[in-house]
Amino acid sequence: MMKLNIHVITLFPDYFTSPLQSSLLGKAINLKLIDVNIINLRDFAINKYGQVDDTPYGGGHGMVLMIEPLKKALESIKETSYKILLTPRGFLWNQQKCLETYNFLKHENRGGENKSITLICGHYEGVDERIVEFIDESICIGDYILSGGESAALVLIDTLSRLIPGFMGNAESLTEESFNKNEYIEYPQYTKPSDFEGLKVPDILVSGHHARIKEWRHQKSIDAYQKFRKVFEKQD
Repeated sequence: MMKLNIHVITLFPDYFTSPLQSSLLGKAINLKLIDVNIINLRDFAINKYGQVDDTPYGGGHGMVLMIEPLKKALESIKETSYKILLTPRGFLWNQQKCLETYNFLKHENRGGENKSITLICGHYEGVDERIVEFIDESICIGDYILSGGESAALVLIDTLSRLIPGFMGNAESLTEESFNKNEYIEYPQYTKPSDFEGLKVPDILVSGHHARIKEWRHQKSIDAYQKFRKVFEKQD
């Protein structure tokens, strides 16, 4: 059984408390499918005042995370680990990239069955660029601005963990999810009641005709992709 060890270097350890105790992530930790080690960057501060950031060379607004505490935090991880910096200037994280990363961790020989990944949460105006000499990859989760890399770290933890066998209660759920196929977004879903304030479930779904239902769902998936992805791409 594969177990994924995840190290997270962050200025805000408490940010992860509730998400890692809730829902499927909490269950996966209890089942020992994943282990999340939260590393407080301030434990590696350069002085007694807890300093881990400073003003940028060349001037500018805000503060930059310093290279020294970051490198010390990385060195505190004794096992071999694939190190990722979460930053706007990274490769875009999507389902394909997630699958590639998971398969790499799955097949790479990194100490038996336990695979390790380290996520560095950027903050403030960024991270001293020299950190790229000590990491394996930079990742961006989307073209928008976050207050810090903690949200992005949770995205990677969730998307990677759910690929581990045993994480999903129903493994077949993975096969019908959005983005798992080219030009595919999951079809619309309905449940009881069949008529809510005049809004009715499509007749095909209550027909009992499974072949036609399958065809309807397939077409709706294509339609959703055309509506929500092709239009967006044209706007770009």
